[in-house]
Amino acid sequence: YSDADTVASGFAVYEYLKTRVRNVSLVYSGEKEISKPNLTMMIEKLNIPISYVKELRKPKLLLTVDCVYGERNVSCFEAENYASIDHHTVNGEIRSSMYEIRENYGSCSSVVAKMLEEEGIDFNRNADVATALYYGLYMDTNGFSEISHPADRDLRDFADFDWMTINILRNTNLSLEELDIA
Repeated sequence: YSDADTVASGFAVYEYLKTRVRNVSLVYSGEKEISKPNLTMMIEKLNIPISYVKELRKPKLLLTVDCVYGERNVSCFEAENYASIDHHTVNGEIRSSMYEIRENYGSCSSVVAKMLEEEGIDFNRNADVATALYYGLYMDTNGFSEISHPADRDLRDFADFDWMTINILRNTNLSLEELDIA
């Protein structure tokens, strides 16, 4: 399933790749489409061009973020090459030689932010990306209470994010329909 960290990491990687690769798409799959109010609002407010797919024409590269291709929670699509960026402990065999897994990071957003920094890319140049990465870290570290790696602290402390958007997203865990029920 997709969560804020997954969407944020994918968005940052997408923005990086779209200036370097001819055809790049940001997609997700799974049993259900994204419906959580905070995620749908994040996608809308930050202009994230993500699409839900059930099928995928065989791409030259399938890059997964916040998960590793071959794990049980990842939809299997055929591709010429596979790559992964993640921060979780890998339980099975990694099916690719192209991967970046930093298990001691609190979020994949922190991994991607650090990788961009290592490439000389300032993610703060894109306010939507900076806000997404900050929110991904916030959500994956329980409101920053589970931060331990310096890269997590760097993202928290130096992201030039939109305060208003973060406040809206933090307070949007229930839809209006769910609030009526409550």
